Amino acid sequence: MPLIVFLTFAPAVSVADVLKCKIDSYSEDVFITTSPDTSSNDGQFGRVGISPGIGNRAMVVTDRMGATAFVELNGDGTPIGLITVQRDMRVIKSRHAIDPFGAVFAPSQSAGVCTRCTGIKNCSP
Repeated sequence: MPLIVFLTFAPAVSVADVLKCKIDSYSEDVFITTSPDTSSNDGQFGRVGISPGIGNRAMVVTDRMGATAFVELNGDGTPIGLITVQRDMRVIKSRHAIDPFGAVFAPSQSAGVCTRCTGIKNCSP
């Protein structure tokens, strides 16, 4: 009987990663922290902000081809942006606003590059 082996590859961004991203048109670094290594203990959301582990909540979705998308949510859970990190650590940050009537306005998109830190304490702003 032949031996069948299944290999599983880790996604581009694994649990408890901290990414420090330099994005065009942003004066400060953008930090992406996946759960559970965040300052809040909600256990299910990553964080996007200007400090590691602190910022807006983000839902994390890994593409089958290896890119990882972070859907950034404001305080009431409305999606306000999408950050996509490719396997080579290049990043695209897309933002928009939604007015009280549901219209999307002020769209923008910027590119940059991320580096992986070894935890929140090793990834200072």
